[in-house]
Amino acid sequence: MNIITTPIANNTLTIASFLTGATLSSILIGWLVKTGSLPLKTMMAYTEGQLRFIRVWVKIALIIGVIVPLVLLITSWSNSIARQFLLSYIVVVIFQLACEASFSRWLVKSVVVVIGTIYTIFRLWQVWEGLHLTSYSQQILGLLWLVMLFWVANIIMLIFMAIPSILPDKNENQPFSS
Repeated sequence: MNIITTPIANNTLTIASFLTGATLSSILIGWLVKTGSLPLKTMMAYTEGQLRFIRVWVKIALIIGVIVPLVLLITSWSNSIARQFLLSYIVVVIFQLACEASFSRWLVKSVVVVIGTIYTIFRLWQVWEGLHLTSYSQQILGLLWLVMLFWVANIIMLIFMAIPSILPDKNENQPFSS
């Protein structure tokens, strides 16, 4: 793999700017939905089967998206570049979880879909860059690819299941329907 010499996604300024922008965007979207100004559902409208899937998916996300990177951080602690990348990743994950927990109570439950989408897109960039920041052992590289593939699967799930669950029904919010 080609090594990147100047990280962008894992740069402190980039992360701080992202967290600020993501937080403000999430608050704005949540507030607009709560006030009825943005025609999205306030709760996800999952079928029973989708709900069962989501319950399993959240457990998989905890294992692959949080626990595996924590283990990688511990095992890669002596590599300062890997440590910086994994600490940055974990900070962003913790911030996302805090935003989802607080904003879904304060604003609307469906804001977690918006937050999840924004953070997953950033996380894909962050992990992709992290894969190219330094040399890793085969085991660590394999686990990082597992994390990357999980976030690719997560954005697919968000696009095809979560986002449609908060979109208004076809004839909802349309002043003139035929």
